[in-house]
Amino acid sequence: MNNNLSQLEIKSLPFRQYFFAGIILNVVLILGVLATQKFLPPVVPLFYGLAEGEQQLAPKLFLALPAVVSLLILIVNSLISFKIQDEFLKRALILAAIGSSFFAAITIIKIAFLVGSF
Repeated sequence: MNNNLSQLEIKSLPFRQYFFAGIILNVVLILGVLATQKFLPPVVPLFYGLAEGEQQLAPKLFLALPAVVSLLILIVNSLISFKIQDEFLKRALILAAIGSSFFAAITIIKIAFLVGSF
């Protein structure tokens, strides 16, 4: 019975295909960052909101941070959408999470091509 309940909840998730595509995108980004470590310099400019200089730099492994945060946003927003009844809010939460995956991908790819030696 519990299995039927979880299937019912997943089927009630709006934009289900895009949600799963966002999860796959984030996992691919994380694995891509791990696979390209040898092509990246020891530090990468990740924190553009900070003052210019060394404060913007982070170790190259931190390049996976936007994808990890986006994956967490996807998971948290989906859990929240299971609990609320309003269909508009469910869709807004899932679309916001999918948008965060898209922007994380753009950020990681642009930084990698900016500083990487491919």
